[in-house]
Amino acid sequence: MRVLIATSIHDMSDPACRSGLHSALPVVIGDGAWIGGGATIMPGVTIGAGAVIGAASVVVRDVPPDTVWAGNPARFIRSLAEPASGVSDRPAA
Repeated sequence: MRVLIATSIHDMSDPACRSGLHSALPVVIGDGAWIGGGATIMPGVTIGAGAVIGAASVVVRDVPPDTVWAGNPARFIRSLAEPASGVSDRPAA
């Protein structure tokens, strides 16, 4: 699946930008982060280490480490530091 990582920005009110000159903001993706297929990461966003981005999400702001975000625009779903409700990491006895 493809993921779009956008870094280019432009200001339509700036004549230099309208003439083809663009600037860029970096996108930083932390170690161990997962990005679902079809997601779009916008300019200037940092995705923290171990974060998970849901498929087809549009990330417009920084994502803290070890969290799950999804949607358009992406929103906080849950922290990975605590187990999901009703789900246990322990094997059945």
